[in-house]
Amino acid sequence: METGVKSPGGSISETVAFSCLVLSSFTMCFSLPAGRVFLALGLIFTVAYLVSTRRLPFLPVTAWLWLLFFVVAIFATVFGVNPELGVPKLRKLIWFMGIPVAAILVTSKERVGFLVRAFAVGSGVRAVRTCVESPLEALQSLRAGEFESFGQALIDTGSMTDGQRLMLGVTVTLGLWFAARRSGRRSVWWFLLLALQALALVITFKRGSWICTCVLVATLVAVKTNWKYLLLVGAIILSTLLVPTVRSRLGDLSREFKETSTGRWPMWTKVAPVLVKEHPWLGVGYRSMTNKMIKQIEWNIELRRDHLHSNPVQVVAATGCIGLFVYLLWMGFGLRDATYFLRTAGAGRDEEEKNHALLLLLMLLGLLLNGLIEYNFGDAELVLIYGLVMGSCAASRVRCE
Repeated sequence: METGVKSPGGSISETVAFSCLVLSSFTMCFSLPAGRVFLALGLIFTVAYLVSTRRLPFLPVTAWLWLLFFVVAIFATVFGVNPELGVPKLRKLIWFMGIPVAAILVTSKERVGFLVRAFAVGSGVRAVRTCVESPLEALQSLRAGEFESFGQALIDTGSMTDGQRLMLGVTVTLGLWFAARRSGRRSVWWFLLLALQALALVITFKRGSWICTCVLVATLVAVKTNWKYLLLVGAIILSTLLVPTVRSRLGDLSREFKETSTGRWPMWTKVAPVLVKEHPWLGVGYRSMTNKMIKQIEWNIELRRDHLHSNPVQVVAATGCIGLFVYLLWMGFGLRDATYFLRTAGAGRDEEEKNHALLLLLMLLGLLLNGLIEYNFGDAELVLIYGLVMGSCAASRVRCE
């Protein structure tokens, strides 16, 4: 049997599998069910391709670490504090299947390009929905007397998930716009898509996504252009402060890190240490934490919150020190694949491949950076993106060796 990342030789089932992966990349930004359905179909056709051609699947280290974390999470949850709550939710971890699927199917730079462009366009659909649905929902809430102003109502409609998907969409689309301009191709459509995504990102009013977007965009601009464009980006970002609601949201940021906070700070400094001390090795169990459990440790925590607003903090509380070690190793190997792909692509003269490598690395960095202040590791929509990016980076690293 053959193994490794190789050109499939035109297998129909393999072509269909990759087409499903592209459709998953497109839809995962605006429809979780569609993103999952196309990914599942991609897996089915990938298995059919492997069986028909008698090929062994290429499983990168990140895929094996996903399976290892899955095993740790199973033990942590079954022997945790609320197995009846956590065990049914373990199925969420299955959707990291995008790692092996992408690792097997992303066999060329052209395929990386298809996935990146599909994701950018899909995030444009998400932007349209946000720009239309959020104001309408806010207006309805305002008319119902739930808020004193339209700005407050609009803030309430914001989704952390949408903010992060738009953060990645803005970054990818900006990179594609730069590439189109440099190659002399028509770039106006990428620019219009970028403007739409930026507007949608602003009206999500998610500060963490705003900050991470600024970091990613500044990095991309610094790499692709010069300091003059960096100043222009800074001026555009500062211009958003002219919007009173934006200033209000950023002004509230300092409250998160005060002793009187009901959010992140007491979760990280009071709740998490107690849970880790009581359950040091395997934690309380995956998705087994409840608001009641949190409030028994610190009563002054926001209502209905059942996680600790940070990937590392939540992982160590849920799966203990063992789970945290596997998680850090897993993400570390993901970054290794992404940086190696960028380094090897940069050693050649293919500008398009270098651009794709940079965008994949920035996408993963964006997820991990936002994951320090949001629990996006447990967000079903973002799990699909994690899998797509890490699988593509692993395949591209091996292909470039």
